[in-house]
Amino acid sequence: MARSALAALCLALSIPAFAQPPAAPKPPAPPEKCEAQPQQAAASRGDPKVREAAHKGLSYLSRSSAEWTAQHQCFGCHVQAVTLEALTAGRNHQYDVAPKDIDAMVKALKLGVTAGGRVTGAAFEGSAWARYDRWVDSKYTDDLLKYAKELVSLQAQNGSIPDDDARRPVTGGTMQTTFQAAQTWRQAHARTADAKWLAPLRKSESFLTATSAQWQRSGAEVYIQDINFALLGLNAAGVGRAEPGSLRLQRMLLERQNQDGGWGLAKGKSDAFATGQTVYALKLAGYSDSDAPISRAMRYLVQRQDKTGAWTTYKSDQGGAEKAETMWAVLGLVTVDVASIAVSGLVDGQHVTDSMNIQVEAADNQAGGISRLELLVDDLPVHTACGGKLSYAWRTAGLKDGKHVLDVVATNAKGQTSRRRFEVFAGNVFMTQVGANFDEASQRTLVTFRNIADPAAGGSIELEVWEVGEGSEAKPKSKVFSVSKKGEIGAVELAWDGKGNDGKAKPRGRYQARLAYRDAGGKVLQTESALFFHDSETKQRQRYGEIEGELALGGGRGQSANTLMELVDEKGRVVQTTLTTEQGNYRFKNVDKGNYRVRAKKEGFRDLEQPVAAEPAAAPSKAVMTW
Repeated sequence: MARSALAALCLALSIPAFAQPPAAPKPPAPPEKCEAQPQQAAASRGDPKVREAAHKGLSYLSRSSAEWTAQHQCFGCHVQAVTLEALTAGRNHQYDVAPKDIDAMVKALKLGVTAGGRVTGAAFEGSAWARYDRWVDSKYTDDLLKYAKELVSLQAQNGSIPDDDARRPVTGGTMQTTFQAAQTWRQAHARTADAKWLAPLRKSESFLTATSAQWQRSGAEVYIQDINFALLGLNAAGVGRAEPGSLRLQRMLLERQNQDGGWGLAKGKSDAFATGQTVYALKLAGYSDSDAPISRAMRYLVQRQDKTGAWTTYKSDQGGAEKAETMWAVLGLVTVDVASIAVSGLVDGQHVTDSMNIQVEAADNQAGGISRLELLVDDLPVHTACGGKLSYAWRTAGLKDGKHVLDVVATNAKGQTSRRRFEVFAGNVFMTQVGANFDEASQRTLVTFRNIADPAAGGSIELEVWEVGEGSEAKPKSKVFSVSKKGEIGAVELAWDGKGNDGKAKPRGRYQARLAYRDAGGKVLQTESALFFHDSETKQRQRYGEIEGELALGGGRGQSANTLMELVDEKGRVVQTTLTTEQGNYRFKNVDKGNYRVRAKKEGFRDLEQPVAAEPAAAPSKAVMTW
């Protein structure tokens, strides 16, 4: 049976405060030191021309977008929003991005939606703030959450965000605004660990999946931007590279690549707009710089950049088209970090096999070559190799059921590092990203998750809703509702309208959702649970407290993702558990008033603990810890 990611009980009892000091973490073993040898360095050198072209493009974008803002004194959707995404992506991949250039675009976004359609503008705003929040800092998280909330109100019943200002190619229509909303909600959840962002994310995934499946059935020609935005949206929703929906879109794109290495908005005629956008989509879907379609496209972009740093391969009567083309060309190029890492024997989102032969090759895109490659599993180093190649036979028998995070880290001769991250699953884990939250618009509680089971395996999903008591009686008392449905891969939503199986309305308050995944023979393979409050967020916060925080890794090693967090009451009982998000954040909701400890647990590390108090009708209590 898989460990539940969200066990959900809350207890509040009164005994003396804790005197036990937090335990010190056990640091991981230091990585092996490697001295780059001349032959190794030469073999692991990449092509610096790509990063040179990206730098020129970033400079052009910063200059031209600032001039546009000064001239028009308004937020022009793609002009500043996509430029900010390119600048923050460049910063993340260690390009020379001046803080003043990012600040100029931030200032423009702060003007609000002052031009074009409100829906389109909100989608561009949310998407840009999501990238800033992910790749720069949390200074403008409030802006991110503001647009995330607005986009929820704009979401249609089918899960789309209907565009209200489609002026192709610069603004791409409903597929683009839906992708942008998904990107916004993905980061809102990563930053806050609040399950309320998961329901709209699942709805957008369902829309993108259903729409792209219809393309294949109809056989009609599909606009290439729609394909790219569908793939970008599925990636934002957490769809793995090997899942059917993603594979279908990847194939559609690869079939359209032209002989010169580029893609085109018009069939058979390449341009930098479609090429950069498609490279960006494929790279986020898991392709590496050395994959033939990507390397050919990069050469196309580098060869067609003009002396100013812009691209003008696509002609349009629409104002600012050259800026839009350059933005997408740059977004494609800035996916190239200081080192390029290619990994075989491992696919993002897969279930592990007993033995996996992982092969890694890295190339330095600066100078000097690769000095060291390192493989980490759940933040612990498991193998190191000197030079630009690594081979590792990974035996997975000892892995606990659940999600695991693998990082491949390349260090060049200058000490600069690049990283590729993979998420894989061990054991009977098929329901992921479980969340339960009350939807005020429909007055229902939505229980959502992703089903990653093999679609040929069959099986079913069961939901039970249990009453939960208060205070010392805060435990499931009786089942009030149950429903079952066929297990289908992808986004799953199960709703409870507040009525029992007898059709009678139940009191508003705190309940527990229990999920079970059964195989085709009826055997339960996985269970999950989530505590929820069946009423408005305002009433929830009046009655219960919240505890939030972040778990970081020391020495600048980033956030500790996918880490078990326990909420422990004064009697030492674990009353809630959760996992940290990809950005190391966690949240406990529906917490009774009282004193608690937050405990972080990760295999290979000593437990971390911190005292915290929960108080209703107050701001969430915080517990920030570092390993």
